[in-house]
Amino acid sequence: MKFENINLVDALRRIMDIHTQNYKEDFELDAGLLHSLAGSQSPEDKHLLWMSRPNGTYLLPEREVYVKDSYENKVWEFYHEQTRDPILAYAVEIKGVEGDTIRGNLIELDYAAHVERMQKLTVPVETVAVTFKDDATFYLPFRSYRRGAIPLKEKHGEVVSVSYLPENAVELDMILRRERFKTSFHAKTGSIEDHIHKLAVQHGVTEKLGILPLEAQTAYNAVKEAHPEAIVCFAQNGYFEIYGEDAKKAAPALGSKLLMKELEGGGQVAVTGFREDQWVAKAKALWGQGNDVLVTQPGEDGRQETVKHLLAEDYIPVGMVMEMDGKTVRVDKVDFPNEEVSLTDITDRKNPVPFHERLSIVRSYVEDAPAESLWKAMDRREHPSQKKTSVLAKLKEHAQTAPDKGAKKPEQTKKPKSKEMEM
Repeated sequence: MKFENINLVDALRRIMDIHTQNYKEDFELDAGLLHSLAGSQSPEDKHLLWMSRPNGTYLLPEREVYVKDSYENKVWEFYHEQTRDPILAYAVEIKGVEGDTIRGNLIELDYAAHVERMQKLTVPVETVAVTFKDDATFYLPFRSYRRGAIPLKEKHGEVVSVSYLPENAVELDMILRRERFKTSFHAKTGSIEDHIHKLAVQHGVTEKLGILPLEAQTAYNAVKEAHPEAIVCFAQNGYFEIYGEDAKKAAPALGSKLLMKELEGGGQVAVTGFREDQWVAKAKALWGQGNDVLVTQPGEDGRQETVKHLLAEDYIPVGMVMEMDGKTVRVDKVDFPNEEVSLTDITDRKNPVPFHERLSIVRSYVEDAPAESLWKAMDRREHPSQKKTSVLAKLKEHAQTAPDKGAKKPEQTKKPKSKEMEM
């Protein structure tokens, strides 16, 4: 599976929390390396391989893994050849930074199959570029670079980086391009939240949700304060999340789990929710239980915008068209005090037949109707067609704005002639 444009550090940390039992502190090195490489100008620094083991994690530059006998190469293949540890492996692609968040793509790998294929494609190393503390770089033979670096330390300080230079760099670049394309092409796009939930179920552990950033907390609080009576469905990482008391009320109606979510700055909040592509059906389910529902997500300017605002009392919207007992009917008026609905049978468009029905009966049909029928009726009410301005009104407006014929016209300044055409 391929998980696109996600918070890489958050996703990998949550996977590590599920799969790695000991030496979890290894991941802090991984997180630090991700932050460091995110600011690099080298395209190769954006491609990495990550593994989660029962006893620790590793984040390795993908290029170095394909260089035979390099440290990264030996680490990546060791746990396949020398242990029986269950390994979760992923290809990591850094795409950019948003504030303090490193965003990118994550592709799930079959670790054993990946190692066996990698071993057939590795390129021999010839020279090693060794960089010291004073930024001096020396190119030393691979077989003796450790011994050759010892005397250089006295003058240039400790070694800060080691880069393996293969015998055929062009061949290595071709291998990497081909393998990355194949890996990405054959991976189906999925939801990182669904993936993490599946891992949690497989491992029999309670999954940890991603931390809710302070910025998102502020945005949510502003929406909730403006609509205190509504169940607020707040867009986060491909989901609409519902928090606090709203979550406790919504979970039974949605048939979803009630979990706890960490808050940046400290504390936790109850949370439930659903995927963004499920919002039509899920919002209708909440609305049908007599709740006001507000679905909101960030707009292009980053501010929260309303996707849909549903009031409980409008669950039978005027203008809605639906099927009742084999007839196509339209809702004309809802009389809540008398619990009666005025409808029109429009099965035969040329001969519409008005009639009345009890509110409870009509409501049962609304609950069975496709959610799209509700939204069409709501959209027509929220965005009614603008009335056309009459011809008489237009003439009056023109007369009021037309210049006084008796007024002296301003003198026009003559432009100097030019050989160039004026636009």
